[in-house]
Amino acid sequence: MKTVYFLYLLFFVFLMCMGQILFKKTALILSQSYYSINISKVFEALLILIKIPYFFLALIVYASATLFWLFILQKIPLSIAYPFTALAMVIIPILSIFLFQEKLSLNYWIGASLIVIGIFIISVKA
Repeated sequence: MKTVYFLYLLFFVFLMCMGQILFKKTALILSQSYYSINISKVFEALLILIKIPYFFLALIVYASATLFWLFILQKIPLSIAYPFTALAMVIIPILSIFLFQEKLSLNYWIGASLIVIGIFIISVKA
């Protein structure tokens, strides 16, 4: 795989991770305040969410990621590009250690290692 394509994929994963972190920040604000989301009251939920800047940032980041993904898929076969999205499942929990003081188990580290090895094998083949 060309180095520039690899960098495109890493940037896409970065955008996905940033969006998820912003959504988590939104959720924490909701849980730590008087705000509450009730799925049966979608309109009220939207009124609550529009008051939280992290939510808007997350939407902008995800919209950007979607547009960038379309660009990537013009250059790279889906069978090569899609497995890279699994890197977000490795990176986001690691970031959550530092940003949200979450804990990760040994099973996480074993699984994350397998994901990284699998992505490496796929990318070397390409």
